[in-house]
Amino acid sequence: MKSVLLEKNQNISLSPTENTQYIYLVQGGSAEVTNLELNFEKEGVACEIIVLGKMHEGQSVELTTTSRHLVPNTSCVTNYYVALENLSSSNYVGKIIIAKKAFQTNSYLNNKTLVIGEGTKNITRPILEIEADDVKASHGSTTGRVREDDVYYLTSRGLTKKEAEEVIVEGFFESVVAKIEAGVVREKVRVGVKS
Repeated sequence: MKSVLLEKNQNISLSPTENTQYIYLVQGGSAEVTNLELNFEKEGVACEIIVLGKMHEGQSVELTTTSRHLVPNTSCVTNYYVALENLSSSNYVGKIIIAKKAFQTNSYLNNKTLVIGEGTKNITRPILEIEADDVKASHGSTTGRVREDDVYYLTSRGLTKKEAEEVIVEGFFESVVAKIEAGVVREKVRVGVKS
């Protein structure tokens, strides 16, 4: 499976023809709005969407991913991982659309949010539109805070509180970054999520 790091753009629409990992880094700014859509028009194609980002104080992201399955026997796993610092926000809409003739489709949405500040806002809306039989489509979402016990443990080993939180955030992202198959892309993403 090849890995592609997508360029920043507000509207991305792709029709994959081979098994591919699509990686997108959200980096906030004053506000970031993105639509990322995969249209499955070739049978047998399996893809993964990986979206990662750390929202610094006051930053926000609004993102919609869509995996539109139009033909049989396609699959897509969407992983949306975001870390939220003070007063930052994430508004994520994940769509799975399976057309009437797209039987034997397998599609999954996975949203994980790590809260490392106060006054954050996290909205997640999974939307599944399924018109075919013999398909698998599901979603999961978790939101959790950085545990004080973990911060205490790392600070007792000589790290500052800020450094301890950064190590925890790196570990949070690493669980999905490690799955990126192309080494060059994986290292670019590791650098990108640290900024």
